[in-house]
Amino acid sequence: MTATLEPQQLKKIQANLTKQYPDREERLCFVSQFLGRDITSTKELTVTEANELLNNLYNNNYTRDNWGLFNRRNEKYRSERKLLWSLLYQAQWTVPNQPHGEVPDTQRLSNFLKSPKSPVNKPLKQFEKEDWEKILRVFTNIVKGTFK
Repeated sequence: MTATLEPQQLKKIQANLTKQYPDREERLCFVSQFLGRDITSTKELTVTEANELLNNLYNNNYTRDNWGLFNRRNEKYRSERKLLWSLLYQAQWTVPNQPHGEVPDTQRLSNFLKSPKSPVNKPLKQFEKEDWEKILRVFTNIVKGTFK
């Protein structure tokens, strides 16, 4: 089962695409080409597809809905966050970054947290101790599976 498209994502997609493609058929054609599959309505998109499309439409600056971001001022779970970041590097869940070389892919992490595969379906900013334990266990297993 895939996560349901959020109304705010649909509104942002429609608003942005309408500026570029006033005709509905042009919009659907663009989205179909972007996704590599035929769609008859933007309501058919998954959360992951919508985020990828929004990332593209906003020139990779769409982070408002990114569950992989955290609050640096909250030091309560600092060691857990550092361990998660280490596991993301080890699992090769990284993206190129100009000044730092590579950084953890927070968008991929966000998509995972929103998916049915995640044991915790909420943003990192809302994690409690039990949530951190679950997600760290999952990523430890992902790393083990990556290097079998």
